[in-house]
Amino acid sequence: MQCAGVGLAASMLPRTATAATPLVATGEFRRGGMVYRPLGKTGLNVSLLAFGSHTDRAYKLRGGIRNVLNAEGQTRRDRQISLAMDLGVNLLDVYEHEGQWEPLAKLIKPKRDKVLVAGAYDNPEFIGQNIDRLARLYGGYIDLYRIRSETVTFDYKLLEQWDVLRRAKEAGKIRAIGIACHLEGPMMTALKELEGLDYLMLPYNFIHAKADYSQFLPAAVERGIGLIGIKALAAGSIVGLDPRLKSDSNPENSRFMLFNSTPGSRAILPAAVAELAKSLNQLPDESLPQAAMRYVYSKPFLSCTMAGMVNDQFVRDNCAAITRYDQMTRDEHAALDSARKLTRLAGLGWLPENYQWLEEQWRV
Repeated sequence: MQCAGVGLAASMLPRTATAATPLVATGEFRRGGMVYRPLGKTGLNVSLLAFGSHTDRAYKLRGGIRNVLNAEGQTRRDRQISLAMDLGVNLLDVYEHEGQWEPLAKLIKPKRDKVLVAGAYDNPEFIGQNIDRLARLYGGYIDLYRIRSETVTFDYKLLEQWDVLRRAKEAGKIRAIGIACHLEGPMMTALKELEGLDYLMLPYNFIHAKADYSQFLPAAVERGIGLIGIKALAAGSIVGLDPRLKSDSNPENSRFMLFNSTPGSRAILPAAVAELAKSLNQLPDESLPQAAMRYVYSKPFLSCTMAGMVNDQFVRDNCAAITRYDQMTRDEHAALDSARKLTRLAGLGWLPENYQWLEEQWRV
């Protein structure tokens, strides 16, 4: 499996798609069933699908300051990460507050040089100490490290933290430094103010794709910044829009249902649900989440898409969606359009409260 250390052309300017020339990122290549793209100018090649850091809330132990998984939950997660790596995923994200630093380090130790590990500053301790602890756990270095915030305030404190990141990279403790941000204004500021910025993580899905029409996207591409898409399934809520949702699926916003659970109640938005179901019936071997993932994969300006996966089938489905990501069909677009209409009728309620800023800030 191809991963770090191969320098490929990093320009990812979108091309015009035709029947003969599908949309493909510059420097992209396929190995086995997985597609890899350059992460900006870092010299790192990342799998089109990355394994996200969020864990399954159903298996979290109660109490304490960290969301540690119980034994069954950790076994499930280790199995899912191993499955993802077997399918070609080479970028793994890890949060300390999810209690996953040590378990992931132990799991990947025999193949550390085959995978890329991404960490984030999510601890009140001094950022330099945080980096040092993380690097020691993962063989002396961390591949990607970022400051994360929904809005990002570019004050003295943030710029001071950024200088620590730059020095850690110069010392060989980090290979690529970045920032995760949810609003376009601060993203533009990041491009201007953060010297040595290698990559940026931003929300992107078929509903919340505002970056397509912004100043930020062409500016980032011109500078060779690696872009990593997050919220590809809108914090799991797109899973819950599928009328064919399997009973073992666990979207983050499980409170939103297409049909009321109260006995004798009417279906919510029955005409819109029927239209979506009709469109999905034209995709007998594909779910709405797979079509949604394929849409994001098709964007050549995104180096990869990071998705939270808490189910073995989610891992397989998200990888299977890569097989023909550059050939979105008319039926798939029809299904996505029907889902968009459904969310407009549902209002903000289809998203969990802590993610409703997606609708407010990123709806096209």
